[in-house]
Amino acid sequence: MDPEQHADAKVRLERDYLAGAISAEEYTRLRRQLHESVSGQESVHEIVEAQEQVEVQEQESVPTRVGSDSLAGVQGAVPAGADPVTGAHLASWGRRAAAWFVDLMVLGFALSVAPFALAFTTEDSGTDEITVAVLLLGPPLYQWLMIGWSGQTLGKAALGIRVVRSEDADRVSYPRALGRASSLWVFWTFGWLLLGLPLLLAYLWPLWNRRNQTLYDKMASTIVVKGS
Repeated sequence: MDPEQHADAKVRLERDYLAGAISAEEYTRLRRQLHESVSGQESVHEIVEAQEQVEVQEQESVPTRVGSDSLAGVQGAVPAGADPVTGAHLASWGRRAAAWFVDLMVLGFALSVAPFALAFTTEDSGTDEITVAVLLLGPPLYQWLMIGWSGQTLGKAALGIRVVRSEDADRVSYPRALGRASSLWVFWTFGWLLLGLPLLLAYLWPLWNRRNQTLYDKMASTIVVKGS
């Protein structure tokens, strides 16, 4: 018997036993055969062949499990920036913030012009009340009508993003757009009573939310995705 073959067979036998590939009884039997082969009673080739059969049986069972896990991983994998539920490409917080800024400019201009227009077109004593109503209801009406109509405000259209349903990334209905606009209005109107913290939290929520949702997105079951 070649000493190198004997040493290799011994190492492989102990490795398989420690790895749990063979039982204690099988290890004892093969070790005895290995010892006897040293005296010329059995060939090392038979021992190695027995060990290889054990390894083949182990390998035949492992790929099935690993393959299944790998497939599950591939099916569950989500591309970077994609919504984990619908697969749609989510709008980043930076893009959404830019859209908010554009909308604020649009609303700021419109709401600053409205009081002057009312003052010049009417002398009714209720002008002040109308102005307050416009200032309070203008932003949510703008959000509701624009999102319900096309899924986009002017700011979102400028930045190439739109509001869709969170369950299937389909178009938002007018009732859902109304719920979203109402939630935002609540944050705007009552958030200032707590130094604006609720409003700030609502806007910053996408930074740690896996679907990039604001709090009013979550309340209305919507997400914002790329797409004009």
